[in-house]
Amino acid sequence: MGEINKNNCPGDQLWESSSHGENRSMWFYLVVMSILIIVGFIVGGFGSISFSIVNNEPMISLGSGVNYFWPGITVQQVGGIWFGGWGILAGVIFPFFSNAVTQTPFAISFAYLPANFIQSFLPAFIFRRMNLDPRLQSEVDYFRLFISMFFANLLGALWSVFTLIYISGTITWVDATDYFFGWFGGNMLAGVVFNFVLLKSLSQWIITTRSLVKKWWK
Repeated sequence: MGEINKNNCPGDQLWESSSHGENRSMWFYLVVMSILIIVGFIVGGFGSISFSIVNNEPMISLGSGVNYFWPGITVQQVGGIWFGGWGILAGVIFPFFSNAVTQTPFAISFAYLPANFIQSFLPAFIFRRMNLDPRLQSEVDYFRLFISMFFANLLGALWSVFTLIYISGTITWVDATDYFFGWFGGNMLAGVVFNFVLLKSLSQWIITTRSLVKKWWK
């Protein structure tokens, strides 16, 4: 009965550090991170290929990796909420591979790194800082998840446009609106479709199996 109560504790207790005996090993989380990278590569690459359209022209030829529906955002944000630093690290690494599918130059993928970091980090930080429940057991959890997604994707989109205009010179200000809404809208749409469902349906299992990273690395 004690184990059940612990697994069903409210959000303000959920993020408290576990005792040493309850921690999963580093090797377990290395495997988790590897799986997230593989899944991110698959779903991120699929989104980049299938939804990379601006003004009815394929964006693949531009080498930008920007698209109107990018499921990779769920790996970044849900992975960060569940697995802390391991999920964030995976969220920063896998876009290099998924962008390569659309022939995005490595230099542009590297320039996107701050955007991918903030998209992975911000929701994970807000959930831990505000003691939100990843099982989404209250309206506050739903609302703050949405807000964390909104600002993470907004900052990511702003950085991506900055990168494409000032660092790579791939686009001009004339194209900036399409690219901004492609990145921001594509991430928000995929996040609304998948983030809420996965967190609501699988977070209890993540907690019960002692897989939730309560701080950043354990």
